[in-house]
Amino acid sequence: MKTITQIKVQSSDKNRVNLYLDGKFFCGLEMETAVKYGLKVGTIITEEKLSQIQEESEKLFAYTKSLKLISTRYKTQKEVERYLYDKGYLPSVVYYVVSKLNEYHYIDDERYVQSYIASHKSSCGKLKLKQQLMLKGVLESLIDDALKAEDFKQTDEILKLAEKYMKNKENTKESYIKLFRYLIGKGFEYDEIKYVLKENFQD
Repeated sequence: MKTITQIKVQSSDKNRVNLYLDGKFFCGLEMETAVKYGLKVGTIITEEKLSQIQEESEKLFAYTKSLKLISTRYKTQKEVERYLYDKGYLPSVVYYVVSKLNEYHYIDDERYVQSYIASHKSSCGKLKLKQQLMLKGVLESLIDDALKAEDFKQTDEILKLAEKYMKNKENTKESYIKLFRYLIGKGFEYDEIKYVLKENFQD
């Protein structure tokens, strides 16, 4: 058994406290959790029990932090997991938070993919869209399903970018080669680029 010898409000967060057992720092807790369990100087408690209380506190704190994170910009599940692990949270805490966020649809990778593609398809081709979404930790199968939906084509987007690129440029073979490379670099598919250029720029 151990004795709580000090409870100190954290200087960086007035809603959290540091607990000391037998004069040594043991853990940080949400003040709300400390009050809930009646923790105070002189309380006799086992380290195991306090660890259980700490995990509950960390779940609450991590969940609150995650809500703040996704309020600024929609995130994928993997981005939230990376954020929490970078903050030093245990796997059990991360699992709890991610499960809760999914349950309430605060994170939804399928919806994220659809939104991301709609926002970026005017400037990125399928290949680049897929690459960027995979870097965000989205399952490849979700991305492929979204890109295949409704016979996803980007000829209009390619044409707009090509016209913008060729503005004030001479219609030379060298210009078309550079244009082709530019569009490939944007992640558009070879066959679609070839079709658009043949139909609109080459005699």
